[in-house]
Amino acid sequence: MQRSRSNNPRPDTLTVTAVPVTALGVVVGTSVGAPLLLCGPVSLALGLVLGVLLSAAMGPTEPAEARAPRTFGVRALLARAAHETRPALRDVDVRVDVAPAKLSATGHPECLHRAVADLIVQAARRSPPGGVVTLAARSAADGVRLEVVDEGSGDCGAGLADARRIVHRHGGAMRTEAARPYGCRVVVDLPGV
Repeated sequence: MQRSRSNNPRPDTLTVTAVPVTALGVVVGTSVGAPLLLCGPVSLALGLVLGVLLSAAMGPTEPAEARAPRTFGVRALLARAAHETRPALRDVDVRVDVAPAKLSATGHPECLHRAVADLIVQAARRSPPGGVVTLAARSAADGVRLEVVDEGSGDCGAGLADARRIVHRHGGAMRTEAARPYGCRVVVDLPGV
């Protein structure tokens, strides 16, 4: 049976990464005088982020049938991507706005999740502290339109190659444009259900 990669974090990789990073963070943090109640959660969050990154790099396998295109809820996809990227966002909020609420799309949700998460992280990097990244999804004439809007300087061309590749593999298109009054908008058009 053919095997392929998935973006689901492997529990063994998370444990192998999170436990030592958490322990090291607590030891180092307390040795420099940081309160234990602060060191533990911060170290654990870093360990989990590193575990997810390492797990994605190692790539657990799953049957090829599990990666067949399927219909999925867009709100759930965007909310999950926003939640899972939270540790990497530093002082930037993410707002999810989907209409209609039961909007759905067809494709490989794990791949699209990876693309959306990457777009969120890139938008957060461009945003000032206290900024907001908006994830919006609407029904479009030919399918679904996703928008990722930041409040940065408007320079949004870099760091989008992986997301663009995933969108194109789904038969979609991606473009960037200036947002008003400031910031950047990444528009992703996906084919309909």
